[in-house]
Amino acid sequence: MKRGFLILVGILLLFSALMVGYTLTQTYEFNGYVLPQPVKAPEIALRSADGAVRLGDFQGKLVLLYFGYTSCPDVCPTSLANIKLALADLTPEEAAQVQVIFVSVDPARDTPEALGRYVKMFQDDFIGATGTRQEIDWMVNAFGAKYIIEAPDEKGDYSVSHSAYTMVLDRNSYYIMNWAHDTPSIAMSQDLHYLLAHEIPISAQILAGPTYTPVVCAVTLIPAHVRNGQWLYEHHCAQCHGMDMAGNPQWQVELADGSHLAPPLNGSGSAWQYPETDLLTLVKEGRNLDKPIHMPAFKSALADWELEFILSYVKSTWDVNQLNYQHGFMTLTPNPTATPAAPLAPLITVTPSP
Repeated sequence: MKRGFLILVGILLLFSALMVGYTLTQTYEFNGYVLPQPVKAPEIALRSADGAVRLGDFQGKLVLLYFGYTSCPDVCPTSLANIKLALADLTPEEAAQVQVIFVSVDPARDTPEALGRYVKMFQDDFIGATGTRQEIDWMVNAFGAKYIIEAPDEKGDYSVSHSAYTMVLDRNSYYIMNWAHDTPSIAMSQDLHYLLAHEIPISAQILAGPTYTPVVCAVTLIPAHVRNGQWLYEHHCAQCHGMDMAGNPQWQVELADGSHLAPPLNGSGSAWQYPETDLLTLVKEGRNLDKPIHMPAFKSALADWELEFILSYVKSTWDVNQLNYQHGFMTLTPNPTATPAAPLAPLITVTPSP
């Protein structure tokens, strides 16, 4: 009898463990669109009624970013009200970890002071910010959003067509997902609950594949090579890519001639996605040499061992997951998402109130 009881207890414990394991391995299905590859927020300083606003200033918080304008009669106020309702469903401790930023794409009419008054009609801690037309365009392009200033009427009034989705930036200032305009507030709060508790680590999202080696990367970076590579980098590469390897903030924006400004080489860029042989070829042969902005060829200026030292220094800024991927230990697969929708919501045209 005692032996049978112990066997029953063992079976129940095993069943419980299996159920817990099953629950923990289930993929949460987000109500918004999760970007297959996150986008690092550009370091652009916008202006608010309380001073400069940089998205990178909110490290440690989730940022809900929305592009719109204060003269919008329905779409923008509906979206901000929906965000307010979503935050109201969080605990005070959770809500304190979320910052809402409303960026106006209509700087001609929306001053920082007017934006401050506008967003506070929804919630006191919402931030309203804007900048020059060039600054706004840089930020809009970096996030893949859209807007169009429509032709004014005979009275000079005009409307603005703009993307009407709410963007979510993680605690490290990466744009990771968005919600369409018609997403219910309860669905948004569910996603926020999950993100605040579990996040979407950048390495886990970009490298979310089942075929990776669950050990510390086997790549060995020789300290002497890294030090020598730093000297070579500072004398040959830093002029374009920056001493901190951060590149140009607008590196993702395609210029009129089809070229791009210098990208980041540290973990915030995409250099780690290239095999080492490809990186060596790019540095040796250059890229887009027929365009005004290009990467020069270094094959006549640097020996192969010098290029390898530079790459060692660059790699010293990558995390273990990025090193694992670059050396073939991990695979690049999209993060599952609940909806097959495209990441960009369509432009929504609004008209001024009479």
